[in-house]
Amino acid sequence: MKSEMYCLRAATTFVLKLSLCVVWVAACKPESKSTFTDTKAVPKEYATTFKLRPCEVMIVEDYGKLSDASDNTPPKAIREVRDEATLHQILTLAAALPDEGQIMKKMAGDVPLLRTTLMYADDTIFFDYYNASVKTPSTSFYANPPQEEKALYELLQSLIK
Repeated sequence: MKSEMYCLRAATTFVLKLSLCVVWVAACKPESKSTFTDTKAVPKEYATTFKLRPCEVMIVEDYGKLSDASDNTPPKAIREVRDEATLHQILTLAAALPDEGQIMKKMAGDVPLLRTTLMYADDTIFFDYYNASVKTPSTSFYANPPQEEKALYELLQSLIK
């Protein structure tokens, strides 16, 4: 009887320890987050200001040419950004940009396009860099680009490399 109780207690202890191990391993497993890759299918609007509100998810897409963003061609590179520090850095640089530029540009040919899409629960907005120049919310470009324009472009590029 004593040996049966010992075996039962040992088996129960083993099962309990095994269960705890399974729970611990599951808790330590990195959370898998789905990557949003099709911003073309989402209704969105161009940013009306660079004073953007914080978001939980930002998608950065690099298109080899402008026309790729409007057809079924996938981007050359895509990155989903969720890191709060990185999001804050991007939004801070964007907020330093004036909403109006001084010149209009006609894109000669199919220039490279870098699209940044901010995903909100109630809205989706985006802004674009055409050939390394940001298109302002007023649909113009800067005659004398502020240093934040280049810094933001370089940061976004570093995320998709």
